[in-house]
Amino acid sequence: MDRRTFHICLAGIVLVTVLGAPLDVMEVDAAQYASMSRDMLATDDWTHLHHRGRDYLDKPPLLFWISALSFKLLGVSNWSYKLPSILFAFLGILSVHRFTALYAPVAVARTASLMFGGCAAFLLMTNDVRCDTILTASVITAIWLGMAWLEQRRWWQLIGAVLAVGAGMLAKGPMGIMAPALAIGGHVIVTRRWRALADARLLLVPVLLAVLLLPMCIGLYEQHGMHGLRFYFWEQSFGRITGENRWKDDSSLFFFTHEVIWQVLPWTVFVLLGTCREGMALVRRVPLPEAASITGALLVFVALSFSRFKLPHYLYVAVPLFCVMGARAWHAEERRWPVVVHLFVPLLLWVAALVLVCWSFPEGAGPFAALLGVMGIIAVMRLRRVGLHRTTFPITFWTICAIGIALNGHIYPQLLSYQANAVAGRWAAAQGFDKDHFFGLQQSGTALDFYFGGPVPWLSNVDEARPVVAAGVVIYTDAPHRRMLEEAGLVPQRVIGLKNYTVQLLGVEVLHPQLRKTVLEDRYLLIY
Repeated sequence: MDRRTFHICLAGIVLVTVLGAPLDVMEVDAAQYASMSRDMLATDDWTHLHHRGRDYLDKPPLLFWISALSFKLLGVSNWSYKLPSILFAFLGILSVHRFTALYAPVAVARTASLMFGGCAAFLLMTNDVRCDTILTASVITAIWLGMAWLEQRRWWQLIGAVLAVGAGMLAKGPMGIMAPALAIGGHVIVTRRWRALADARLLLVPVLLAVLLLPMCIGLYEQHGMHGLRFYFWEQSFGRITGENRWKDDSSLFFFTHEVIWQVLPWTVFVLLGTCREGMALVRRVPLPEAASITGALLVFVALSFSRFKLPHYLYVAVPLFCVMGARAWHAEERRWPVVVHLFVPLLLWVAALVLVCWSFPEGAGPFAALLGVMGIIAVMRLRRVGLHRTTFPITFWTICAIGIALNGHIYPQLLSYQANAVAGRWAAAQGFDKDHFFGLQQSGTALDFYFGGPVPWLSNVDEARPVVAAGVVIYTDAPHRRMLEEAGLVPQRVIGLKNYTVQLLGVEVLHPQLRKTVLEDRYLLIY
């Protein structure tokens, strides 16, 4: 792949990401973080975190800091909330390229970076923006610069690695240092480069890291005392393994086994081949270009698997390392069958995207169906003219870009129209309602707060609603509580009906036109 082709491919990733940037933030997490960032800007309190006016102790502050700063510079919007995290994500693409290029030809580095930028996890982390986007980019940047320092021993590499570790810890806690440490430490152990640990300059690492974390630690101590510091440095992450953290679920030890398969789509075949190949080489003590990828990916995978609370996006942090191994397998594989098996993956994804566009959401689907159709024709023509091996990567990549354009340009906008909290909050803000005239009865949501412009007052029951009902008041609620209000004699003058669905928890039913109504919840704006 030459430089020009590589840059065109990067432009394709940019196009898909830009199409997703203006989409509504999703509930629950992304909308909550956007709302908290907006409140941080409004209160001008940058060291203490609050959610709906209450002290907040869960995620570190970096996402809120940079999103609030983006709001201050660019105004409050969907894309200004996502922009800082998107920039981090593209830093991740650069870091994957530079890290891979330390130990492999530039062609492999370009493949690895495009695999990362063109995988399902990247599409989701730049769309449904949470702390994991910053964490993922920070970790792979720390690994790149840390490994570069091991090889070249330049000051800027060591300082850059510490800054990246600090950003990761300020984004998601101790995982920001544990993931790079597992990767780089694994490489040092496997290659027996113990002398690297004797470099006196490493003594500066904890000092610089402490300086970076100091503002956050001061805020934690002022808000929560020693409990806040212990929560951040232990309970939030390690407590999920020991059971001290309150978050627990019944997920199995093998939860992330199937998650990694779809997160690295469409490159799954070669990622699995590369991981198995390098894992076997590690066991057999066969020399590898570097051991950070395999040790980092597998040890993080195992650590996350032992957590007592698991969510799919936790694994994003290991995806860049899986893509590095997938790229090396792509260029090393000479057999025909892996390429043939791999081609079935983008084919199936292309068919699924065409079905979603034309059948699930047919309204306004013409341009996107045409794009997918043209992409299919081009793919077939290239396979016939150029041959299997030379055309497989571009066919896969541009098919995924076309699918990404269809998702961000057509499918997600349709799905997000069912995010009733966002629709209601935006409507109330556009009508000029304030917190004395707009209420939620047993219904709230972080998207409701974000698009309204602040926390929406909560009503628990009809008795609490009765004193506030007056001319010019609007109550946002669901079907059962609307019925309770009307039975109590609080009949609105006008009703606006909305449909609600939690887009983040996407299921098959909402994609089926005939079954969709069975999973959509009724919500109402009751205008008095």
